[in-house]
Amino acid sequence: MQNPILSKKLGIIVFSIWWTAMALAQFAALSIFYGLKTEISAVDSLVYNIIFAALSLGIWYWVRYSDLEKQKIFNIVLNHLSSASLSILIWITISDFILKSIFPNDTSYIDFLNTSLPWRIAIGSFYYILSGLIYYLIIYIQNFREQTMRESEIKTLVRDAELNWLKHQINPHFLFNSLNSISSLTMSNPEKAQEMVIRLSDLLRYSLKQSSQSFVSISDEILNCVKYLEIEKVRFGKRLNYNITAPDGVMNFQVPAMILQPLFENAIKHGIASSSEQGEVKAVFESNQNFLKIIISNTMPEESQNAKGMGVGLVNISRRLSLLFAQNDLLKSNIVDSNYVVEVTIPKLNR
Repeated sequence: MQNPILSKKLGIIVFSIWWTAMALAQFAALSIFYGLKTEISAVDSLVYNIIFAALSLGIWYWVRYSDLEKQKIFNIVLNHLSSASLSILIWITISDFILKSIFPNDTSYIDFLNTSLPWRIAIGSFYYILSGLIYYLIIYIQNFREQTMRESEIKTLVRDAELNWLKHQINPHFLFNSLNSISSLTMSNPEKAQEMVIRLSDLLRYSLKQSSQSFVSISDEILNCVKYLEIEKVRFGKRLNYNITAPDGVMNFQVPAMILQPLFENAIKHGIASSSEQGEVKAVFESNQNFLKIIISNTMPEESQNAKGMGVGLVNISRRLSLLFAQNDLLKSNIVDSNYVVEVTIPKLNR
């Protein structure tokens, strides 16, 4: 695995600034507290810090394969003690060799190099611990990001699966009712049955073209639903009357595909199919800059007026809207003046 510091330009810049600061701090300490000559302090701080900077890049691999979650603490501590001892030994040996080669006749400085060994070991230990902690922090951040991305991907897959499940749960309802309508006409009125088959094929083609998350214009949804209503009108005859009020201003509004047809299906199922009397389904579309409001109402037979709750179709639509828009209050239903009213709010897409 590539060292994270060398893999990014920002990491190289921060790394260079850090070790330059350490070299300047050591230069100041040698000049002020130990009274070394300026050139000796400068060379000493440069040699020691450049060499440890190079060694610190290799500490990454030691940290990377000392997994805090999989290995025992004793083994990790032992590994790092060995690594730190080896790194400090190499660091001091190479630095001393270079500095004694540069200043071979400066006996006072050579004596200083020999006597400064304890605090150089202390500084080397500090550098090693600091480098190790930084690398462990980088690994933690990388693991956290990867885990967050995996969780996000899993949530997306689960949401897509649920959306597909909901969408495919709607289609069988529609297909089942439409085939029943065609079946009832094949003997009594073959021409109308043929007409219904053609319309049904158009509806299925429209349905198959859409994915669970695709959006279409409300005009496409209305056109598709008119075909559906015409099929059902053949089935129910004069019992089914419908009226759609959709001003031109709403026609380009983007809505989830196949969101409208289940609303009409629900209205017909509970307002028309369950009664021998004539009924009516009304659809009104209103919009402003932020949302589109769809209001579907149907007359209710007396025996259905005490019914409570929503059917499976409405529950599915409510769940789809919740998954797509992260809002749980986009579908409401109520009974107003013996009419069952379903109100759906579609937020405007920001794209």
